[in-house]
Amino acid sequence: MKTLLNPWFILGCLTWVVIYASREFGYPLPFVNGYIDDLFAIPVIANLTLCLMRVAIIRSNYYVLSASKVVFVVVYVSLVFEVILPLLSKRYTRDWLDALLYAIGGLFFYLVMNKPLASTNRKS
Repeated sequence: MKTLLNPWFILGCLTWVVIYASREFGYPLPFVNGYIDDLFAIPVIANLTLCLMRVAIIRSNYYVLSASKVVFVVVYVSLVFEVILPLLSKRYTRDWLDALLYAIGGLFFYLVMNKPLASTNRKS
């Protein structure tokens, strides 16, 4: 569960809360609402995935997501939100800049956040 204490993950979640609250209160933040949330999307999703893998499947704090898994998440989110949903609903718009931001977020996650946790149970 320490994976969920990553400061970048917390910042991404807090950013989403601010964006959601600003929309609900009728004061959307144009740049933040349009692009910053897309930049944080993959780091948040991938970090949740990493936590699930560490806790329920692999059961090791040393597990990290492979590059191919991070690429899969980026491609999947890009296809769903920038290709499929815009075809199904007028609420969604196709914006390839969003897909670029997903890719940048994925690269950030892979290089900065996707690290093994230090063990607290090591014997000296």
